[in-house]
Amino acid sequence: MQPRKIAIANQKGGVGKTATVLGLASAVSASGGHVLVVDMDPQGNATTGLDITVDDDTATSFDLMSHSQEGTAGDAVIATPWERVDLIPASVALANIEADGANDLIFRLDLAFEGVDLSPYSVVLFDCPPSLGKLLFAVLCAADGVVAVTEPTIDSVRGVGNLEETIRNVTRRPNPTLTFDKIILSRRRNTGEHNYREQELREVYGELVAKTSVPELAARQDAHSAHTPIHSFRGGRAIALQLAYSDLLAELDLSEKVKETA
Repeated sequence: MQPRKIAIANQKGGVGKTATVLGLASAVSASGGHVLVVDMDPQGNATTGLDITVDDDTATSFDLMSHSQEGTAGDAVIATPWERVDLIPASVALANIEADGANDLIFRLDLAFEGVDLSPYSVVLFDCPPSLGKLLFAVLCAADGVVAVTEPTIDSVRGVGNLEETIRNVTRRPNPTLTFDKIILSRRRNTGEHNYREQELREVYGELVAKTSVPELAARQDAHSAHTPIHSFRGGRAIALQLAYSDLLAELDLSEKVKETA
């Protein structure tokens, strides 16, 4: 059975999308499952976080999106130093995709995955760019579901609303089966502003907001800088992050799939 392909997104940057992708990948790996990370952000933070250096000979997600597209997504998959975590890396050339005016552009990523056997994986996680553009639309055309990541502040909450409208537009035409799976509160601090914005989100979106929030802790950035899975990192209250990402697997209904592929 093919795994669920999930886009981790918000149309605002700096809210913890890449940290969520890597945290969930770490949780899947720690549970014995296999995960494929697809880095669709030209900044390539998921790629560097997984300790991968891209050179001229490395196949990347840009190759899957380029006009001279050759091969499939399977041809671009590489192993990473993280156990049971594979990657389709990003390159800075992805930034050039926005200037491509081809009519088929937003469908190229979906076509690249067509017929590829993803059954060894528990889940495929797309790290999306932080803007509404052709790259994000391409991911939403290829994905099965969307998980919005937001810091509980007014600007980030507005970003969730914008993303919800984008999802509605995509389901009207190119990908009618796309679902809005969850909203994850990231970088959560116990402040009046964060408490208020979390309450606001829960009143608007109800059970769509995950019960588990991810706290703002130094261990998150420390683990990223060390290219280390958070479930293998020690110190800085890392255990709180380990528990949060593991609990989110259950909330995203991924635990059973992880057991199947372990």
